[in-house]
Amino acid sequence: MKSAEPFTAEFPALPDGTLEITGRTDVGLIREHNEDSFLIGDLVSGNCVNENDASPIRADAVPALMMVADGVGGAASGEIASSMATKIAYDYLRERWQHGGLRGTVIVADALQQALFAANKAIHAHAVENRMHHGMGTTATLALTVKGMIYFAQVGDSRAYIVRDGAATQMTKDQSLVQRMVDAGKMSQDQAEKSEHRNIILQALGPEEAIVPELTRDRLRDGDVVLLCSDGLSNQVSSAEIARMVSDNQDLGALCSALIERALETGAPDNVTVVVGRFTTDKGDEEKPAA
Repeated sequence: MKSAEPFTAEFPALPDGTLEITGRTDVGLIREHNEDSFLIGDLVSGNCVNENDASPIRADAVPALMMVADGVGGAASGEIASSMATKIAYDYLRERWQHGGLRGTVIVADALQQALFAANKAIHAHAVENRMHHGMGTTATLALTVKGMIYFAQVGDSRAYIVRDGAATQMTKDQSLVQRMVDAGKMSQDQAEKSEHRNIILQALGPEEAIVPELTRDRLRDGDVVLLCSDGLSNQVSSAEIARMVSDNQDLGALCSALIERALETGAPDNVTVVVGRFTTDKGDEEKPAA
């Protein structure tokens, strides 16, 4: 797992590049409803996708968003919460871009936090006003690319990875009971991955009025693959398998399908959602300061 990069420090980023993104979700083998949602979008054009089999989005040197949300609360409640989270976060970030852009690490960090705060407030209010949805909530993991930089924000245990040089590095830290026990030295990582309590999360959008998102960032390199997923994938497919499948599937649509198929082969007791993006740039350009 990668240590959080402080938002106060500046460091060089790659030149503007192109991010190609696609995503897919599957109900899995056990659940009757799919409570996961995903969204990929270009903040400048307003082009966004949240459905299977849609054409990939290509974002050229402009802010682009990748997001996965895993709803909790059962049936319609989880579906509503995760769908609300993706739409509200995207709309908020697009509006921030339209009113002055997303320039500078402090501004980007604030925008990501505020996007999640807005989603949390709306989901919480919906649950209060509609008693049948009491306790509804959702995880939320966002990745925002700005001029060769990528910024992550997370609530819950949906994950983000960067696959680089044949290895998948986890960029987020699960906000879960077992991860807290690992941090406290009371459980090994291997024990955590096998624990019957591994799906107990400590935070979600909706159940409480206040949330504390986790933030980190990295500089993108030519050829990096960014992958976001719900725990329906990360609980079934190891980081080593993810890295191998990225190497074996250059087409991003085929990669999504292969990852979900692998989760289904292992039993897929939960919904499975994956979003992937590949960053490419002109290696001949000179480096310039990070956004």
